[in-house]
Amino acid sequence: MLKKAILLILIILGCISNSNAQYEQFYHEIGIMGGPTFLKSDFGERGDVENFTKNSGFSIGGFYYISAVENFHSLRENFKARIELSYSKSNLQHYGKYVDPELTSTFAKQLRAMKGKTTMVNAGLQVEFYPWKIDDYNRGGSDFSPYLSGGFQVSNYTTEVKSDLGKLGSPATTPRKYIGAYKNDDGIAFSLTAGFGTRYKIGDYHALIADFRAQYYFSDWVDGLNPNNKVYTENKSNDWSATINFGYVYYIN
Repeated sequence: MLKKAILLILIILGCISNSNAQYEQFYHEIGIMGGPTFLKSDFGERGDVENFTKNSGFSIGGFYYISAVENFHSLRENFKARIELSYSKSNLQHYGKYVDPELTSTFAKQLRAMKGKTTMVNAGLQVEFYPWKIDDYNRGGSDFSPYLSGGFQVSNYTTEVKSDLGKLGSPATTPRKYIGAYKNDDGIAFSLTAGFGTRYKIGDYHALIADFRAQYYFSDWVDGLNPNNKVYTENKSNDWSATINFGYVYYIN
């Protein structure tokens, strides 16, 4: 499934290149990126900021850009297409009022003992819109180039959920809502992305980027937990994440 998705992205990228064959010049760029990622999932209380900020990890990857330049300026010059491949890892546990150290109930102890980990290999296509024109490398242009972005990703994820109390699955170690609602497994998740960022040109062929992206997964298993959302309505939403990337871009022709 992941290989098919990567092939689809490459086909789309080829179509973009072919459809712009009448243009005088193409920009081709490569780069690397990395930064913190925050996963909002079924670990922790819904709406609790601490669960979002502390259930975090890192993301690292590479990307390739293509954009067209015409003999005259048009709206097409304000867009770039980015294909990327990345790896991310997040460590997860429950935070908030239900795991307060002062609580001594079995439920609180079971929640405090639960730990999780999610690793993902991600491939995706992102389109970026630069309202004030692209950075134009050899034609001058502004050093700062802010943009808005949107796209899709496919992720091959691996989950691991465990407890310090022992093997999960029994009433002695597992909160009732998670009995039969966890798994340590691999899976595929599709997602939509939206974000914003900026480039800063540091030379004719070099730029730095700062990028914020929110990502909504069409799956509630990305964290390894999926309690019955008809009974536990606080867990009714699919998993989603936010990533802050910092990177370097090199213009190759």
